[in-house]
Amino acid sequence: MLLLGMFMWMLALSLRKKRLEQERKQKAIAFRKAVERNRRQEQEERVVKAEGGDIPTILYLAKEAERKNIKEAIYWYTKAAKLDSVTGMYGVVRISNKMQQDVVLKEQAKFWQTCISASEGSLPHKFEMAQALIHGRGTEVNTPKAISVMEQAAKENYVDALVFLGDWFSPENNNDPNMSTAYYRRATELKSNEGRMKLGLNYINGVGVASNFAQGCYWLERAAEKGHLEAMYKAGEVWMGQKPNGNSLSYIWLFLAAQLGHEPSRVLRDQVALQIGVDTVVGLQSLSKPMLKKIRENKVGKHSIIKALNKLYKRKIPIDENGTLLEDSSIGRVEPIEPEQPSTEQKLDFSQSPMDKQ
Repeated sequence: MLLLGMFMWMLALSLRKKRLEQERKQKAIAFRKAVERNRRQEQEERVVKAEGGDIPTILYLAKEAERKNIKEAIYWYTKAAKLDSVTGMYGVVRISNKMQQDVVLKEQAKFWQTCISASEGSLPHKFEMAQALIHGRGTEVNTPKAISVMEQAAKENYVDALVFLGDWFSPENNNDPNMSTAYYRRATELKSNEGRMKLGLNYINGVGVASNFAQGCYWLERAAEKGHLEAMYKAGEVWMGQKPNGNSLSYIWLFLAAQLGHEPSRVLRDQVALQIGVDTVVGLQSLSKPMLKKIRENKVGKHSIIKALNKLYKRKIPIDENGTLLEDSSIGRVEPIEPEQPSTEQKLDFSQSPMDKQ
């Protein structure tokens, strides 16, 4: 009986121990499930918060994902970067450096590296960033943000940004002529020859200002005398057919541009040459040669060519930075030193003049 009692006691202890062990395991499982449930709930809450734009949460998720899921990490770093987080930008760049075989990611990294430099105040990089946002290079197209960034650069007097915004608001694009002219004018204040040329065209075409041929020519020729080839071409273009001496003035500017290598000017110059006499062409080439030398040597004084042409052709083109005109803004009525005449002579081919070979 004693042995039987001891056996029963030992059996009872064993069963109790097994029951306690089972209960412990069940509690541990329940605890782990509760922890895991809480973890999932916290993760879901973090995701919701991150998707709502909370940058610290986004960066936390990105860092966690970087250990086990690179694609997810890129997603979160990119999201932070789009919210102007420099840490997010660095995250995309860092991961892309590890995955150089991914061409798309490499292009994105190039964009975000540009953004990092822009955030540090680099105006050329702000301009480049805005261009990328407009054209979708390495990022999604975001026009409103692009213009905002471009305007930031323009406020700090970055000339390329001012000229770009002048183009952006032109009638051909977003049709705000007043803004277009205002941006070009600011560019001219910073001595931008492209800004001068485009402001001149706005005056001639009456974009954002009252049409004013004389003032438009002033700005075109202001850029042209500084060696801006496109401005020379445009000056030649607008003077064509103007009475009484427009074709001579047109030939001078087109001749100068052609000699400096501007092919469209050479073509248009030859067309103008067919409308004037041979003697006039020879005289104009001789007149232009000293101008060409000074332009090539970058020794043209302010307004010097404009003044010379004003004196030669009795023009009323202003010689004032503010565009102050003489009492009559029409082109002068006095004949030039060598008046041009309708060509009744044999038409000659001016496409290979002696000056073209020099």
